[in-house]
Amino acid sequence: MNKEILWNIVNSLLSGGLVFLGALTDGGISSKSICAALIVAASVALLQFKDYWKKEEEEYTTKRKLGAFIP
Repeated sequence: MNKEILWNIVNSLLSGGLVFLGALTDGGISSKSICAALIVAASVALLQFKDYWKKEEEEYTTKRKLGAFIP
């Protein structure tokens, strides 16, 4: 299960990296454009992982019910 989370983190970072590289293809590379591209890339990476986690959250969290110890 942990490998699945790790691979989804890597996938999220790759999608953010692609956004970053795409932003730099403009040709006008400056400190402002790099900063903006990094912000957008981080946002994309976080959103991609958030979408994954929304689907998988129940699998990794434990639900405690009152009286669950009674057979």
